Amino acid sequence: MKIFSGALVVLSALVAVAVPGAARAAVPAAEPVAPIQYAAVSDCAEDPHDAAQCGPWWYRTTDGRRHRLDGVAGTTQPVAVSGDGRRLAYIRAKDARLVIRDLDGRTRASRAKAWPSKSELDVTRVRMSYDGSLVAVDCCWAGYTEHPARVYDAATGALLGKVPGVSVHEDALSFSGDGDQILVSTDKDKSGTLSVHDLKGRRTAAVVPPPLIGDNAATAALNADGRTVAVYVTGRKPRIALYDLQAGLVTATYPVPASGQKIERDPAEDRIVEADTEVRLDWTGDSALRMVRKVGFKPVRVQVYGIEIPSGSARPQRAYAIARTAGEAVSGR
Repeated sequence: MKIFSGALVVLSALVAVAVPGAARAAVPAAEPVAPIQYAAVSDCAEDPHDAAQCGPWWYRTTDGRRHRLDGVAGTTQPVAVSGDGRRLAYIRAKDARLVIRDLDGRTRASRAKAWPSKSELDVTRVRMSYDGSLVAVDCCWAGYTEHPARVYDAATGALLGKVPGVSVHEDALSFSGDGDQILVSTDKDKSGTLSVHDLKGRRTAAVVPPPLIGDNAATAALNADGRTVAVYVTGRKPRIALYDLQAGLVTATYPVPASGQKIERDPAEDRIVEADTEVRLDWTGDSALRMVRKVGFKPVRVQVYGIEIPSGSARPQRAYAIARTAGEAVSGR
């Protein structure tokens, strides 16, 4: 192999000499691509010709450009964007496969359908880890499916494992800060269980947290240490609460700014909550959280905060509004 490689080098040199005046233009460096700020589906009222799916999906990058995102299945939450804005994932309409798309346009698809039952495709959900390395797909109302959530490697589209007992409308699934564990919160019989799984779906821990954590576990985020869980506590005075899975204790609470959220009483939970508010928490370091809060509906106001632990200081990083959309997947960039 060394002789062959050397011959190639000599041949390349001869070709270069044999072509007088041949241009040796430098290969231009690839232009940096702006991260994805959010993906969205157009408002039905604004796009009446495609009202069945509320218009086509598209995504906007932080440089203000809008890009098409063709072929997205009309599911409940079919598109996810990584927290760092470097990747997005969606379920493809024509074959129900999961597609992962990079900023440079490269895509990968799962080998098989992201969800085996076509009749259940309208109630599936896609989730991504903060760094975009992992994707999860889950489905359906609790008790109406025996299919577990599926976890994929975003770099290859390969199926890594399956997590049993996760439903879109009752449970929440997220990835740990270092991307090697999966946190699931379930609300079966009001138990509010938190369980930790490895990437193959095997459960490694399960606890029933106190109401402060269990009632707000839809926003639960697991630290890279595998034991510290952060949740967003909804209400008139929102805050971040930290819970130690091993000790079974709430270790700290930190106030975070309110932003004119509509406050109402949830009769099912019998507690005060923030209406039309959606929050995502991500651990961006061992002692750093990022909070992305969506408030309102048409338009949606997005607020991004960086939260330092243990001081609890919450610093605004960016804020913007999204108008004339019927659904959004926000990165936080």
